[in-house]
Amino acid sequence: MAYLERQLDEFNPDLQHQFRHTLHNHPLMQFDELTKLALRNPQVRFHSAKLERTHRFDKVREEHITGLTLQETLDNIEVSGSFVYIKEIQKDPIYAPLVQEIYKEIQKDTSKFHKSISRVQAWIFITSPGGVTPYHRDFETNHYFHIKGKKTLFLWDPKDKDVVSQEENEYFHGVHSLAKTLYTEEKFKKASRYDLGPSMGVFFPYTAPHMVENGTDEFSISLSITYTTAEDIQVRRIHKINQLLRKIGIKPTDIEKQIKLVYRLKLGAHWVLRTIVFFALSDWMGS
Repeated sequence: MAYLERQLDEFNPDLQHQFRHTLHNHPLMQFDELTKLALRNPQVRFHSAKLERTHRFDKVREEHITGLTLQETLDNIEVSGSFVYIKEIQKDPIYAPLVQEIYKEIQKDTSKFHKSISRVQAWIFITSPGGVTPYHRDFETNHYFHIKGKKTLFLWDPKDKDVVSQEENEYFHGVHSLAKTLYTEEKFKKASRYDLGPSMGVFFPYTAPHMVENGTDEFSISLSITYTTAEDIQVRRIHKINQLLRKIGIKPTDIEKQIKLVYRLKLGAHWVLRTIVFFALSDWMGS
């Protein structure tokens, strides 16, 4: 069964885009089944959704608790003012086959660009009416499927240096921290806005900053399928090295130039290896 329908001529991993899907009709995406999943999943987390755009996302869980139990939160999701996220549902025996099916559809597009993909994970988000997910970034590429309710997603270009500076990237990757990932009104002007309802989804390029504001009429449900590519890991490593260089007083060159250089070096190494193998085989066959 096909779950994903692209609305563009060609997938590009560097460009955000909207798509359609049919997962909102799937039995496992209904609230009663997701409640059962949450109650048996050791990776479930929850906190207040009564937040502002400017709140530090990495501090929310410890600074904005509701005082409710998970059961109370889910039973009263319409009025509890809560945000529930269920991590790594691909490990659940009931949900694992569905996640695999969705990922296979995603892979039809991504395989054209990426030789290897790792850390495929799936997340469920359940948010009370009016809830806000503050501005932040994740360490993965993301296919975001909206299942129930209405919400507005704001998404930024991670390569726009007016939004994400090289110094922020170095800290984000080098320290694995959101401490320098901060919302400003100037950044807001550069956001792309997506008004989402059931059957709608959005592709997030690697580490794209985003923020979500839930509709006020009903609670919402969304699913994320995230992953990391070999190219993502390469970029992360370069940022980590740059962060160390900056610590000792060396200003790194532009990240895009570094990525191109690494690519050229890889091509050069590949050519050298092929040449060595060719001459080695020639000598062996001639002996």
